[in-house]
Amino acid sequence: MTDITEARSARVNPERLSRVWEPLTIGTTTVKNRIMMTAQSILYGENHLLGDRHVEYYRERARGGCALFICEQQGGHPIATGSFHSGCSAYDPRSIPQYAKLAEAVHEHGGRQFVQLFAPGVHDKGNMIMDHWHPLWAVSRTTSVVHKEVPYVMEKEDIAELVDAFAQSALNVKCAGCDGVELHAAHSYLFGQFLSPAYNFRTDEYGGSVANRARVLVELGDAIRKRVGTDFTVGVRLSFDEFIGEAGITPEQTEEVLEILAATGYFDFFNISGGGYHTLHMAVAPMSVDYGFMLPFGKRAKAVVGDRAKVFIVGRIVDLEMAEEALADGCADMIAMTRAQMAEPHLIKKTREGRQQEIFGCMGANECVARSFENRPSVCLVNPTVGRERQWGSDKLNPVSDDQRKRIIVVGGGLSGMHTAQIAARRGHHVTLWEASDRLGGHLNLLQQLPTRKEWAIAIDNLRRAMDNHGVDVRLNFTATLDSLKAEAPDAVVIATGSAFTTDGYSQYRPERRSIPGHDQPHVLDVGTAAERALGDPESLGRRVLIVDQTGDYLPVGLAELLATRGEAEVELLTPYEMVGEDVLRRLEYPHVIPRITGAGVKLSTQVFVEAIRERQVDLYPVWGGEPRTTEVDSVVISINRVPEESLYRACKGQFPQLERVGDCVAPRRPAALTHDAETLGRRL
Repeated sequence: MTDITEARSARVNPERLSRVWEPLTIGTTTVKNRIMMTAQSILYGENHLLGDRHVEYYRERARGGCALFICEQQGGHPIATGSFHSGCSAYDPRSIPQYAKLAEAVHEHGGRQFVQLFAPGVHDKGNMIMDHWHPLWAVSRTTSVVHKEVPYVMEKEDIAELVDAFAQSALNVKCAGCDGVELHAAHSYLFGQFLSPAYNFRTDEYGGSVANRARVLVELGDAIRKRVGTDFTVGVRLSFDEFIGEAGITPEQTEEVLEILAATGYFDFFNISGGGYHTLHMAVAPMSVDYGFMLPFGKRAKAVVGDRAKVFIVGRIVDLEMAEEALADGCADMIAMTRAQMAEPHLIKKTREGRQQEIFGCMGANECVARSFENRPSVCLVNPTVGRERQWGSDKLNPVSDDQRKRIIVVGGGLSGMHTAQIAARRGHHVTLWEASDRLGGHLNLLQQLPTRKEWAIAIDNLRRAMDNHGVDVRLNFTATLDSLKAEAPDAVVIATGSAFTTDGYSQYRPERRSIPGHDQPHVLDVGTAAERALGDPESLGRRVLIVDQTGDYLPVGLAELLATRGEAEVELLTPYEMVGEDVLRRLEYPHVIPRITGAGVKLSTQVFVEAIRERQVDLYPVWGGEPRTTEVDSVVISINRVPEESLYRACKGQFPQLERVGDCVAPRRPAALTHDAETLGRRL
C-alpha cells in the first residue's frame, strides 16, 4: 500500500466523475446515482423492531446524497431475529409502521430504501432472547465455528414454512412503502449455508449439486413474486468466495448459482460480497486488506448476469474515483461505500459540491463491527455522531452567537485535542491549539508507523483539515505552562495532554503488589518507548525480547511484527489472558496479523505472567498453576498501563474562567471513547 498522508476522498477531483452520477433502474426502482450503502449490523433495534435510531442514521446519509440503502438484517421468519439482543423482525406485522417511517425519511431526500431479509441458521444463539428460546434451524447437523450450538436439521415442511414466512415478510416491507428486499445468502447465514459445502451435507433435493443447493433461493424468489408481484424490487446478496477453498463456496460455484438465479427472472440485482464465519476478516475487511479487493469478483459476476439483473459490489471502495473506475471497468452497476459513508454521511454531497476537504475518511479501524460482535450498538471511531444523529446530526451543531463566542486554547494535538478544537471552531469560537511536539497526532503517530497501520494517518489528516477549514490557529513546538496560558487570558482552556505508558507492571492479576519486582532496570521499557526505538533501529532492543501485554491492543502485536520481520529478534509475546490481542481479534485484524508474526517466529504465550525481572532473565509462571519457567532476555517490554498526563490540568485549576480536560488525560482509553468525549465537549463549550 502506498504512503497515506491524507484521506483519499479529500483528493477526489469531481471533474473526473461522470458514471457515478448516472441514474440506474433496478427492477422497478430508479436510483439517482450509483452509490449505495449495504446492510450493516448497527444494532439500533427497539423491542425487536427497526428503531428510530435506525431511521435517523439513514436519514442523515440520505440528506448527504447516497442513492440507495439496504437496512441491517431483518428476520424473515419468527425465529430468525439472529444472535443479537436487539435483532429485528420483518415477519412481525408491528414492523410495518417503522419501515414506513424509514421509507419516508429516505424518500424525502431522494434516496431509495431496501430491506434485507435473513435467517441466521447455525450462527444464532437459541437462548439469546429471553422469551423466545428455540433450537437453531440448520441445513445439516453442523455447528457454528463461533457459537458451537448443536442445531435442529430442517425437514422439507420446515423449508416450506421458511419460504412462506419470507414471502410474507417481503409483503410487509412492500406494504410499508419501502422499495425492495434483499435476501441475505452471504456470510454463512442460513441461505448461504444452503449454498455452501461447508454447511450443506443434505442428500435430498436441497443438497449435493450446485443447482440443488440453490433450489431454496429459486423457491423463495417464486414465492415472493407471487406475494408481491412484479412491481417490487427483489435481489440476493451472495458471498462470491468464502475463502476456505473447496471446503466452501468457490467463485466457480457462485458463477453457476448466478446463472441459475438470473435465468429465473425473479431477481433484479445481485449484491456481491465475500467471506463467511470462517473468514469474517474478509467479509468486513480491516485496514490490513487492500482497497477494492472484491472488484474482480464483481466483474466476473457481471459477465455472468449481463443485462438480466444489476450487480452491486463491495470491498474497501473508499472514494468516488475508485467507484468511477470500477463502473468504467464493468465491475458492477452499483458501488457500495458503506463504512465510508458511516464515517462521512455527506460524502456524495460534499464531493459533488467541490467540498472534498471537508470529508472525513474511513481508515478501516472496524470499531463499528467490533461493537456488533459484543452485542452493542455500533459506533464509528472517526465520526462520533454515528447512532446519535437525533441529537448530533448535521443540522444540530448549535453555532454560537457573537456574544457567546469565546477565545479557547486547547493544549495537546492528539486525537482528543484536535477533535475538540475543530468542533468548537465549527460552532464559531476562536480556537488556538498548542502542541509541544513538531507534529499533530499524539499516540496515533506511533501506531501509523507500524506494519500495515499507515491508515491511522487518515484519522490525523481528517482533523488537521477540519481545523484548517474552520480557522483553528495551530502552534507546534509550543510547550504550554500555567504562565504562558495566563499570558493569553483565554475565556476557556482545554487540557488534552494525553497519557504516558508505564513500566511498573501493576496488574490486578497480582493485587498484593504494586509493581513487578525488577521493573526499574535499564533493559525494561514501556511499549511506547520500545516501539519508538525499534522504528529507529529494529536491532536496538537486542536479540531476545519479551513483550508483556495486558491491553489486547495492536501496539504490542505490531511491535512484535516489527522486531521479528525487520530485525532478527527472538520475540515472545505473553499475556495473562486467554489469548493474545483480544482487541485485535474484535476488529478482525487477528487472522491477518497473527499468521504473519507466528510465521516470523514470534512465540505467543497465554495465561502466563511475570514473577520477577532480573538482569538478563525473567521468571514466568502459569496463572492457573503449573511449572514456572525462566527465560533469557535482552529487553523486557511492558504493555500494561498508561497514566494521565494531568500535571498541567492540576496547575491550572482555579486559574481560568473555564477549565476543561478531555481524552486520555481524564482516563486513558481507546480512540472511539476519546472522540466521543471530544465531540461532547466541543458541542458544550
